[in-house]
Amino acid sequence: MDRDAPHYASVATRIKGHGRISSSLESQPVYRGFSGMKKHPAEDLDDSRVPEWLKVYVIELDRKLDQLLGMQSKQNLDQDFPINLEILEISGNGMTFRSEEITADCILEAVVEIDQIPLRLAGAKGNVKTAAGKNIWKMDFEKIREHDLESIIQFVFSEQREIIRTRKLG
Repeated sequence: MDRDAPHYASVATRIKGHGRISSSLESQPVYRGFSGMKKHPAEDLDDSRVPEWLKVYVIELDRKLDQLLGMQSKQNLDQDFPINLEILEISGNGMTFRSEEITADCILEAVVEIDQIPLRLAGAKGNVKTAAGKNIWKMDFEKIREHDLESIIQFVFSEQREIIRTRKLG
């Protein structure tokens, strides 16, 4: 590992991912992602004279539309990324995953399902190398957009907070 490269905390997990073999790290990625809105559209209603019941209705409608769009996106995702990944550990640097469909070291474009409802994804490209265990692989994120990296880091922090909460209660 390069001394100048940032080191991110990692967390054990069991989230789903999708992959496709790529010809090179420089080739155009299939997954383009969504840079996201900086604020929720309902925040614009806070300064308006819209009745509270209507705000609640619009926010709930928006949530349901997100679910429908997520289901549609999932169908397209399965077609574009045919390799199933079970992510065992993830950090901002990379991930360790299980896949029976990968048989040798390769360059992989991966999409990680950070949240299922609403569907929140992060994509990255990297070299896949054999890790410990049968069908266990390690991928370092070598090409990742800033927004996707931020989503993964937020997921890791959220999981770490949950682990701390359960330890304190248990």
